[in-house]
Amino acid sequence: MTSAEIKLSKFLENGIEFSCQMCGDCCRGFKEGEVYLYKEDIVRLANHLRLKGENGLRSFAKQYLKVIKDTLFWKSPEETRGKTYKFNTLGFKFTGDDEHCHFLIDNICTVHEARPFQCRCFPFWKMMVTNKKNLTNYSKKCPGLRLLKGRFYTRSEILEWARKEYKIEKEYFLELKKHNFDIIKVYPFLPKEMVENAKKLS
Repeated sequence: MTSAEIKLSKFLENGIEFSCQMCGDCCRGFKEGEVYLYKEDIVRLANHLRLKGENGLRSFAKQYLKVIKDTLFWKSPEETRGKTYKFNTLGFKFTGDDEHCHFLIDNICTVHEARPFQCRCFPFWKMMVTNKKNLTNYSKKCPGLRLLKGRFYTRSEILEWARKEYKIEKEYFLELKKHNFDIIKVYPFLPKEMVENAKKLS
């Protein structure tokens, strides 16, 4: 699959209005899913927190990250059939009884300017913009999606967000595949015990 194949649901063809209502629910892992992070996200956040170099990245990983499972359907150009791959990626480690993001305080993101791409991209994730049912399901939890008021996003802007998201995920997947799905080779700053603990839990 390529980003050029992303097709918006008819609901978004003319664009929509959306503004975050700052409820904080999408900053909580409790039954809400994961916040995925990629290298650019991690480096940006570590720099924002003044954690420099390889040691800084390792420190950031220990305190804020966890290894999580992900999947991607992939068909190489030379293949006639694709398949769904399962692999490890990185996500935020949540805290507290409500599993909130470490950087969420009083429903305010304290690293807003350095927040991960997944947070910047919401609600224009590929899985939402290509499937109205997914968007409708999220609107039951997200007051911004129920209200649909605020900044107007055009069709091309929505597509651009979804394409960027898929591009980031695809590039990470291909890098991981090149290294036989060894996440340590892609992220050498990761503490090995993080990966070993994830294996025990899977």
